[in-house]
Amino acid sequence: KQWYQRRLAITAGGDPSWKMVDKHSTGGVGDKVTFPLVAAVPLFGLKMPMVSGRGLGHTGGTADKLESIPGFKISLTEEHMMRTLRDVGCYVTTQFGNIAPADKMLYSIIDISSTVCYAPLSCSSIMSKKLAEGLGSLVLDVKSGVASTTDSHEQAEWLARMMVDIGHGMGVNTTAVLTEMNTPIGYTIGNSLEMIESLECMKGNGPADLETIVAVQGAILLCDAGIASTQEQGEKMILQTFRDGTALEKFLQILGNQGVEKGTLELLRKGEYDQVFKKPKFVENITAQQPGFIEAVNAMSLGTATVLLGGGRQLAGDKIDPAVGIKLIRSKGDQVERGDILAEIHHNGKLSKMLRTRIEEAFLIGESKSPIRRVIAIVKPDVPTVDYEVYRNQH
Repeated sequence: KQWYQRRLAITAGGDPSWKMVDKHSTGGVGDKVTFPLVAAVPLFGLKMPMVSGRGLGHTGGTADKLESIPGFKISLTEEHMMRTLRDVGCYVTTQFGNIAPADKMLYSIIDISSTVCYAPLSCSSIMSKKLAEGLGSLVLDVKSGVASTTDSHEQAEWLARMMVDIGHGMGVNTTAVLTEMNTPIGYTIGNSLEMIESLECMKGNGPADLETIVAVQGAILLCDAGIASTQEQGEKMILQTFRDGTALEKFLQILGNQGVEKGTLELLRKGEYDQVFKKPKFVENITAQQPGFIEAVNAMSLGTATVLLGGGRQLAGDKIDPAVGIKLIRSKGDQVERGDILAEIHHNGKLSKMLRTRIEEAFLIGESKSPIRRVIAIVKPDVPTVDYEVYRNQH
C-alpha cells in the first residue's frame, strides 16, 4: 500500500511522460560510479531521482562523498525534487519523508542485530526504496569479492537474481551487473579523493575500470529506454559525454542546484581542487619492497584502513573526515621495481604503525601479471546469467 501511495504521489507531482531510471550499488571500496553516471544519463532525456545512502563500515556513502564539496545540500524538499527533475534531470538525496517508511524502522533492527549482510533483508531494504521512486528502469551494481557484502560469487549472483526478480515482478525493467570487488575501483579511497577522481572521469581522464562500469550501466539504461539500439552503442554514447565535456557541465548543474556556489563550481571546472576540498596534514608513501607485478590489492584491507584513518564510520553517528584516504599510484596488473611508490596515505594524525603495516600488506607482489576484470556478468529476469562479453556481443 505504501509503495502504491508513494508512486501515485510522485507521478502526480511530475510529468507522466518522464522516463524515470535509477541505479543502486551494493557497496564497495572506491565506489564512485554514481557521480559520472548521474552526470551522463540525464543528458539523453532520462530522469534520475537518486536516493542515496551514507557510508557504514568499509563501504563509502554517496551522500558523504558529495558533502565533501562545500555548500552541497543533500536534503531537499519534495517541491524542490520535482522542480529539479523537470529542469535538471537528476537530484541526489537521502531517504526522506514517506519513502519506504517501514524500511526505516526495519533497517534500525537489521543494523543492531548484525543482519545487514543477510540477503533477503538487504533485498527488501534496497528494493523498497528504489521501487518507491516510480521507476521505469533500474540497474543494480552487485559486487562480488573480498570487499563485497556477500561471501562468494554464487551468493552475489543469488542476491542479484533476487533483486532482479523483485523489480521485474513490480513492473520495472531491472538488470543486475555483477562487478569485481577484490580491488578498489579506480585509484582513490576517501571522500574528497573520490570526488576529485570522479570529476576527472567526467573530463575524460578517468581510470579505465571506472569508465567501463559507468559505460556498461549507463548503456543498459539507454537501451531500456529505446535511446540506444545496442549495448555497444550505448557505451560509446556514455563515454562520449566525458570526452566532449557535457557530463561535467551536467554534474556542475546538479551541484549548483543543490547549493554549491558559482565560485566553487568554477574552481571545480578548472580543476583547482586544492582551493575547494579540505587537505590532510600529512601525506605518506607506501613503497614496493620487491620487484614484480602487483597480483592483488586487497580492497577490504584498504577500505577498513580508510575508516580507521577517520574517512568512514564504525558506528552510525561517527563524524567523517573528508580529507583522509588512500590514493593508489599503482594497482593490480602493474609492474613495479623495489622502492616504487605504491600508494599515498592522506591522514590527519591517525596513522599508527599497525595501520601502516595493514596498508602495506594489502599489496601482493609476485611474478604473474593479472589485470583487473571489473565487469563479470549480466543478470536479467527469466534468463540465465550471461558473461558480460557474451552479453555485449548479443545485445
